[in-house]
Amino acid sequence: MEHRALIIGASSGMGAAVVRNLAAAGVHTAALDLPSASWPKDFPADYHGGIDVTDPENVHDAFDQAVQALGGIEIVVNCAGILGPVQPTHDSAQDSFERIVRVNLGGAYAVTREALTRLVPLGYGRIIHIASIAGKEGNPQMASYSASKAGVIGLVKATGREYAESGVTVNAIAPASIDTPLLKGMSAERRVVQQSLIPMGRFGTVEELAALVRYIASPEASFTTGFVYDMSGGRAVY
Repeated sequence: MEHRALIIGASSGMGAAVVRNLAAAGVHTAALDLPSASWPKDFPADYHGGIDVTDPENVHDAFDQAVQALGGIEIVVNCAGILGPVQPTHDSAQDSFERIVRVNLGGAYAVTREALTRLVPLGYGRIIHIASIAGKEGNPQMASYSASKAGVIGLVKATGREYAESGVTVNAIAPASIDTPLLKGMSAERRVVQQSLIPMGRFGTVEELAALVRYIASPEASFTTGFVYDMSGGRAVY
């Protein structure tokens, strides 16, 4: 693969694994995350910079800088997201819901819109979002997160169909629990609950997710758009 990829939410977890996987496959990568993010040593990205997905103007500027550094892009992978509190819905605050939706769904929209403006004129591109099984099934005590990821799935389905003839595909991955810093932030009790929902009896790995991203980002994945790839260890029922 001799393409150029922009990965958002790339300083750790799934995003960092995607950078490493794509770089190993010969893809030139630009890694973006919050300006406060700390980057791993010996990180294989050709460029890394800051981005705030809740600010469309900042998203535009961050894309500009990444495109300038790489000389262009063909692939955009959005791994940015927050979990928010795990608590009964009636105990959660409205502003917490709005923040989660602003980052997870509003950020996905801003990234998609910016990516489309750059890729559609090329007649080729890959846009990949990390959604969640929670967006399909709904996780108890995670209503805000589940709603935000359901929105990402709807966004992918709508834009995938809208741009189906453009040469740009828009797809998502809906993982069950993946062993990331986000998961480690849960209580031990919640981790047990999350693992018990997975028929394989284990969490997924970031390496497994990154390998799936690499396929979706490849020229071979040319006839699939507006689709949600399950990565759930058997948990997904549709």
